[in-house]
Amino acid sequence: MIRKASELLERFIEVERSKLQGFNMPHMPTLGSAYEEITKQGIYQDFAIPKSLDLRVVSGFICVGGVMLFEQIDCMLVHGEGERYGLTGQFKYDIEKVLCIFEVKKTLRKADYVDAMEHLANIRRKFADNFEERLINEGYEPDITNARRRFSQLTGKVAPERYLDIHHLSSADGMLFYVLVQESLAPITIIHGYEGYKTEKGLRTVFSDILEEAWKSGDRRLGIPSIPTLVTSNNFCLVKGNGIPFLVMLNKDEWVPVFSTRHNSAKLILELVWSKIGTYFKAKMPWDDGLHMDSVQPLLVAKAGEINGVGGWIYNTKEFKEKHMEREDDNLWSPSVIGKAEVSAIDIMAMRGGYLLLDGDMNEYLTRMHGVTVDQVADVLIQTRLFMVDGEYIKPIHPQTFLITNEDESGFVAYEVERFDLWCAENSVPAHYMCIYLVGDE
Repeated sequence: MIRKASELLERFIEVERSKLQGFNMPHMPTLGSAYEEITKQGIYQDFAIPKSLDLRVVSGFICVGGVMLFEQIDCMLVHGEGERYGLTGQFKYDIEKVLCIFEVKKTLRKADYVDAMEHLANIRRKFADNFEERLINEGYEPDITNARRRFSQLTGKVAPERYLDIHHLSSADGMLFYVLVQESLAPITIIHGYEGYKTEKGLRTVFSDILEEAWKSGDRRLGIPSIPTLVTSNNFCLVKGNGIPFLVMLNKDEWVPVFSTRHNSAKLILELVWSKIGTYFKAKMPWDDGLHMDSVQPLLVAKAGEINGVGGWIYNTKEFKEKHMEREDDNLWSPSVIGKAEVSAIDIMAMRGGYLLLDGDMNEYLTRMHGVTVDQVADVLIQTRLFMVDGEYIKPIHPQTFLITNEDESGFVAYEVERFDLWCAENSVPAHYMCIYLVGDE
């Protein structure tokens, strides 16, 4: 659904934009309002939002902890009825009913970018403050299902079962888990510029400059939670890899919280909105995007570190010339490729209820039969982002994990069976799966 829907939405925006360009509007606020209306109408088409979920697109204000924030919202996707603000067409919504917040810009310039980032960052900080208030005073138990899974994919470790168990993690892991929980629960934030930067490098550079200027001025407020989920300018996008739905890793243990794309900004908006709807309602949304994968370019790389027991983020940015970022939108999904030793380990894991004991006996077996240590096998499995260490065991991250064993005893492993089926058909691989089901896992 998502690719077809994105094409329709993109055409809708393009037609409306061409209509507006024919008008000589006297001042920017009117022009800005006209472009905001395009975004509202485009997002609310039947092909984009299932109306049965009682989702609405409105303008107005957000309330946090019963207090209305002063920031006026151009456009937000909300659930259920809100409170009309006076006699206007604006509405007030509690932040718990807000799924997506949009800042709309006809032309995205640096000053507009900074203003929008600060606007959205303030809302996120208020959300975080209210989150802590509810934990302390209301006995709030946040849903950490998505954050737990993403934490395990990033670290290869089992995540806390309850949020308050975050205090049992190291400082570095605790910081990462906190960010992932916040990202999974807060509204997604989008700065949508219809025009502006003409190159992918230009959009990347201004983002890096904004972060660097904030850092040099002593402003530490633009941490990962305060960075917008998506920024668009023409077809160029900066996307947050927060696990809803995108999660990008570089090398072995470096997280890419921000990356860029260059092919279809409308598609990215829909993917993020669609994912948020799914997590908000705990519903499996139909995607039907086949084997297509977005072609991404890492921008901000982060690694949680710890010095003398105090956690902190180690950031660096990836800089590329524009010509080195020119690429086709033709990335395809594929399962993880594993060797004989890993296939053998997964087979034993399946026979033992989904848990593989990382002990001396297993090390002796793998060394004798395959010439590798148990630590080496565990490391390969963790790098697939499909397995995690839980105490003395390694086990799958997802409730279902599918393995195909080849004639030479190597294999393919994945958790997305629909895509696995398609990949097998495309590559003439018999779809004969061995599946590990973890009973009780969501």
